[in-house]
Amino acid sequence: MKISAMLQAPAAKVLLFLYEKGEVRYTDLTNLISSRGTLSTNLKELEKERLIQRRVIATKPIESYYSLSEKGQEVAKRFNEIQKLIYE
Repeated sequence: MKISAMLQAPAAKVLLFLYEKGEVRYTDLTNLISSRGTLSTNLKELEKERLIQRRVIATKPIESYYSLSEKGQEVAKRFNEIQKLIYE
């Protein structure tokens, strides 16, 4: 697998997006990954791996916010460094 292809995987795209933007709403992530099923699956996996954190506000409709955990910050930082090296 090419490294550039790995960085285009949905989970990597989410990590890099959160690294750049900080905390974002679920709707912001739907603009990044158009398939809601793919997005939801990847968010659950990233949360299970403790790379991201989810914050829910019980309003109507419910608001979900996502951000990087400390561990996720480290992983995303390294992805970002790899991305810079590849695309220089």
